[in-house]
Amino acid sequence: MRTITTSWIGGAVFAASCLLATAAFAQGNNAAASGKAQGNSSGTFQAPQKTDEICIANRDACGKVPGKVAGGFLEIHPLPAGGPAPRMSDGHVDLTGRWYPNAAGRMLQAAYPLDRNAFRQFDPKATPEEKPSYKPGMEKLNARPFPYGDCDQPGTPGATLQQISQHAPMELISTPQRVVMLDEYPLDVRMIYLNRPHPKDPDPTFNGDSAAHWEGDTLVVDVTAIDTRLRNAIPGDTSSGWFPSEKEHVVERFTRPSKNYLIYQVTVDDPDVLTKPWKSAPRIWTVAQDLHDEWGEVFCTLNQEPEEYKKITDARQKTK
Repeated sequence: MRTITTSWIGGAVFAASCLLATAAFAQGNNAAASGKAQGNSSGTFQAPQKTDEICIANRDACGKVPGKVAGGFLEIHPLPAGGPAPRMSDGHVDLTGRWYPNAAGRMLQAAYPLDRNAFRQFDPKATPEEKPSYKPGMEKLNARPFPYGDCDQPGTPGATLQQISQHAPMELISTPQRVVMLDEYPLDVRMIYLNRPHPKDPDPTFNGDSAAHWEGDTLVVDVTAIDTRLRNAIPGDTSSGWFPSEKEHVVERFTRPSKNYLIYQVTVDDPDVLTKPWKSAPRIWTVAQDLHDEWGEVFCTLNQEPEEYKKITDARQKTK
């Protein structure tokens, strides 16, 4: 089990280095995310192509790295399509797998010198992703403190979108009746039920209530009843995200166009907060290539010293 701990010590906040990433690397080159690839599991899916460009994290400049690089990261490139996607007993595409938010089928970090196509999830030129458009006055409302401390909280759609910066895998277990969705960090367990309506009066939860159906080879997940206390954070958006209203409505689309690739796209409609629905780019995930790549527990805990935390809070209040 891995534990991520945030501590308040002498007025300084120390966070786990594994959470560091840059928005610049959250968006990039992905030939796989074109509209032609969506809903296509016939084996004709085109995976991202290799590139000779080697990028160093946190820098825009690319070039060959002199000398050898530990870990063999210079040899990491986008996976091939891998053939057609497997299917379940009912004929629908089997989404089962341990999936990474990149084209390499393994854990990657922004600090690695990598083929940029192996790291990035989509090409902003081919499939641009607009930033959320907020209604007037929302900036002040969304600036209020997050009620659950420094640890990332799981929820829909944030847990999946956060992986662009967290780099952690998600695991899907697909059956004709439901899909079990497991996020390693922030640790989350989610049940997606097929072919049943939403409850008439569901209790709000951070993951909301998920009702799914198939549209061809795409699993469409309709989500309502999402708890309004969980902030929606969009990677690459310079704002602090937004706290949803009770009217928030999320639609997710999962497509497995080939054995090695999964495409995830989400649309968020919140008429009380947004001027129009926000739609993500179609983001690629790839299935783990290591047969020994297994689930790991990751917890984030607050290791706070109450007196020191009070000093920090008091000091902040004096500066306002």
